[in-house]
Order: sequence, then C-alpha cells, then structure tokens
Amino acid sequence: MLEKGFIRNQENENSKHQKLASIISKTLLYLGAIVLIGSFVYLLVNWGTNDLLIGMLMPFMVTGLGLILVSWLISRAYSKLHR
Repeated sequence: MLEKGFIRNQENENSKHQKLASIISKTLLYLGAIVLIGSFVYLLVNWGTNDLLIGMLMPFMVTGLGLILVSWLISRAYSKLHR
C-alpha cells in the first residue's frame, strides 16, 4: 500500500479537508455575525417602529444565530478529528 501511495496521500487529503472546513467555518461565522449585527443595528436605527420590525427581523436574527452555530459545530468536529 505504501508503494502505491495510498497511505501517503491520505494525510494530504485530511489536511485538505481540514483547510476546507476551516475556511467554510470562518465564512459562516463572519456571515452570521454580519447578519446578526446588521439586524440589531437596523433595529436601533429604527427605534420608534420596533414592534413591526421585530417580527420582520426575527427570521434574520435566527438565521444569523444558526450560521454561527453551524460554524461552531464544523470547527468543533474537525478539531476533534485532527487530534
């Protein structure tokens, strides 16, 4: 197996998957943070009409939290595989 390169290429592919998971995790984290912060800023700017905006922006807030959670799960899963 070592002669044909199966074992040597396995480490290479694991590092590729680790890098890809890291990039995806960071992208989702930043995207979720931008969505969450953007909705809070929008609520603060339009302080007088908060009753209407909370219902409208709640899906965006939940989506932002969901993206951050998925990012955390991806980074945690791949950090456990790396050890």
